[in-house]
Amino acid sequence: MSFFKKIKFLTIYLISCFFINFFSISNLLASDFTLDLSVNEALKNSLELKSQHYKLEAIKYSLGEAYSSKDWSSSLSSTFNSSNKQSDRVGAYTNDDTTTSTISLSKNLFDGGESFERYRIAKDNIRLNELRLYKVEQDIILETIEAYLDVYTNQSVVRLRKRSLTRFKENVTATKLKLQAGTVTPTVLAEAEAKLAKANYELILAEGNLNKSVSKFKSVTNFKSIPHNLKLPILKFQIPETELDIIKISSQKNINILIAKLERDLAEKNIDLEKSDNRPNFKIEFFAKDSQSSLNSSASDYQSYGANLTFSTPLFYNESSKNSIRRLDKLAMASSINLSEQLRQVELNAISSFQNYQSAVAKTIASMSEEKSSLLALEGIQKEAEFGIRTVLDVLDAEVDYLNASANLITSEADEIYEMFYIKSIMGNLSQNEFTGENQINFNQKNKKLDFKIFDLKMFN
Repeated sequence: MSFFKKIKFLTIYLISCFFINFFSISNLLASDFTLDLSVNEALKNSLELKSQHYKLEAIKYSLGEAYSSKDWSSSLSSTFNSSNKQSDRVGAYTNDDTTTSTISLSKNLFDGGESFERYRIAKDNIRLNELRLYKVEQDIILETIEAYLDVYTNQSVVRLRKRSLTRFKENVTATKLKLQAGTVTPTVLAEAEAKLAKANYELILAEGNLNKSVSKFKSVTNFKSIPHNLKLPILKFQIPETELDIIKISSQKNINILIAKLERDLAEKNIDLEKSDNRPNFKIEFFAKDSQSSLNSSASDYQSYGANLTFSTPLFYNESSKNSIRRLDKLAMASSINLSEQLRQVELNAISSFQNYQSAVAKTIASMSEEKSSLLALEGIQKEAEFGIRTVLDVLDAEVDYLNASANLITSEADEIYEMFYIKSIMGNLSQNEFTGENQINFNQKNKKLDFKIFDLKMFN
């Protein structure tokens, strides 16, 4: 074998290996492309979810802030006083420059229950933000499921429309040949071309719907490309058999209801926090003072240290405190009413979603029957066409009916799956744990290097 033949053979071998590997990788990616993967990628790339994670991390610091009223506080103060004094025995004025410096360290031993109330509020706020995080996660999951099923449905419909268009093109070509042979009339060709135009329009419409669903799916998941044969997901759970069971579970675990309950509790605790401002408190303070005068013989020079114990209590509620408590009380009443409204809405959504699910199941059963009947009708018309009883157009129309029935079945099955996921979300059980893959998403939150220096350039602003 010559050198050039060896080079040619090697080139062909490498190219063939490349295409074999390429197609094998493509098939692997297509087979591994599932709803679970889509949901995990959507959650991982969601900026809204990432933002909510930062909010949750931020609110966790409120636990450390809760005891601020009982925390140690320190201060260093220095006062310079310049005065001119006239002594009774001396007629002239004498300049006296006095510098007084004080270092103090103080702490509230009792703060009227303020730190206790703030701690309770902080814990509820953390739980509230956790629920809001779950709510965002749940909304993203539902949006991803809907986008995935839309792509699956439209891909299936496009394949059916392409098959139908191909059959009508073949019929038009065959009819033109028959017209040239004189076996059919121009009217038959016109009918075939009209059927072809309709099939082409339906394909264009289906491809437009597919392009829109693909764009939304890519936006949600941040995928650059997706395979052309998504599979219908297989569910690993079942929903309750009656709407009463769904209502019962939803009233206890629905995220909106849990959020409304926490908001009501927080409103009531804010009232107790406001009342703590009008309760007695007890404070201890340690101090050290130094006072120096410019006079040579000043009896006011001294150094001292010691401790102060201070008990203070308001004598009555002033009008501003009363109005603050009244305002918070009205907000608590509003949150209680909002909880009742959430209970009503969740109950209505539970009933509606269960009815939608039942309708989807009934539609799936009817579509199965329709597909089976249209297939039997197609087979019968094909046999009749063999004996000249039916025309080719009759066969094609029967094929269109069968394809439409198949498209209806695909759509109804996708609707049934979505409604099951939606019911799960109404019951508060829809989370990332339902899908395989990572159960915890690490967003690699960045922490800025904060400056806790007391003295900085901004003090001169």
